[in-house]
Amino acid sequence: MQQTSEAYQRILAGKHWFENSVTIGDSGRLVTESGDVITFGEAPHEVVSILVDTGSPDSGFRENALYSVVTNHEFFTDGSPSVGDAVAGYVDIRMLAPYNIPKKARIALYCRVVNGTEASEWVPQGVYYIDTREQTHSGGRDILKVKGYDAMLLANVSYPSDDKHDYPLLDKTMVQFIADNMKIDADGNGISVDPRTWELMTAGYKCNLPAGYSMREALGMIAAAYAGNFIISPTGQLRLVSMFDLPPETRVLCTEDGYKIVFGKTPEGENVYILA
Repeated sequence: MQQTSEAYQRILAGKHWFENSVTIGDSGRLVTESGDVITFGEAPHEVVSILVDTGSPDSGFRENALYSVVTNHEFFTDGSPSVGDAVAGYVDIRMLAPYNIPKKARIALYCRVVNGTEASEWVPQGVYYIDTREQTHSGGRDILKVKGYDAMLLANVSYPSDDKHDYPLLDKTMVQFIADNMKIDADGNGISVDPRTWELMTAGYKCNLPAGYSMREALGMIAAAYAGNFIISPTGQLRLVSMFDLPPETRVLCTEDGYKIVFGKTPEGENVYILA
């Protein structure tokens, strides 16, 4: 569970509702509620539009511009309990078409709790990167549909050549090396590793050079050694979660049909579930 403020908990305890914000890229153009770009000046003279920050939740797209936001972020790849995976999440968004969204733009989801007089801090709900987009025109408006995947897909490339380390390599060092090479652009930066991953990786396993394997497959091998899976956290960091370390505040593990998976019964006859 993510850490939230005292204000968040106080508002949540009373009558409240949630507000959402979606940021796409780091900048955009100032638009009306209908999605039209606001310009100053007239042709044939220079027409000016205002560049605004869209990287923070306060300046993100809100309910008046969003038709639907659907996320899928499972702990298991196929809905069945398993370990040794590096699981990717995705988001589907349908919204008023913004102006000039770059390719592979970063999508960040946020949520906060409000009660009409107070609003909590924005809590991250996931980071994704645009994979596909489709723009249509309906009801006099341009509608954009985008599908984005989280950073796990950045590991779907061959394990890079490495002349900086001697193998076998400590598992923590390999995870950091992989994270550093999970890049959107070749000359860009990698992603961060969730600090909770290091707290879990205490065995100090040595890993051979995974020649012929992808970085994602290498993560899966390490995850299997810790009886867990790698995921991307809501803040966009690489995180290892063990089956023995699933947090108590998470949801009950279900099948794809929505039925709770029963793993046994207590001496009192109550069903035992795994929380996920």
